[in-house]
Amino acid sequence: MSNQRNIQREKRDKLFLKGPIYFGWIRQNIKDPTARLLLVARAFMDMEEKTHYTLTLKVWDCAGINDKSRRARVLKNIRKDVKDYSVERRIGKPSVIHHMK
Repeated sequence: MSNQRNIQREKRDKLFLKGPIYFGWIRQNIKDPTARLLLVARAFMDMEEKTHYTLTLKVWDCAGINDKSRRARVLKNIRKDVKDYSVERRIGKPSVIHHMK
């Protein structure tokens, strides 16, 4: 019984939503700023078919994160809690987020 349930879960995990899902919808409906940034950054990565993306003001604005201190907390949360992503801090330049497969 448990094995059948695991097989079903694996099949369901591969299901996806078809878009478009607008950034405005993400800002309004996802309260966690870290999750919003990851969704928006991943969308930009997918558009350009890259595994990394520079976190410019455009990305932060699309994710609805406009406060400098909140940005720092979001980057700290990604470094600490998110396994599939890493953040490269660059002095005097925007940070870069990397998706590790």
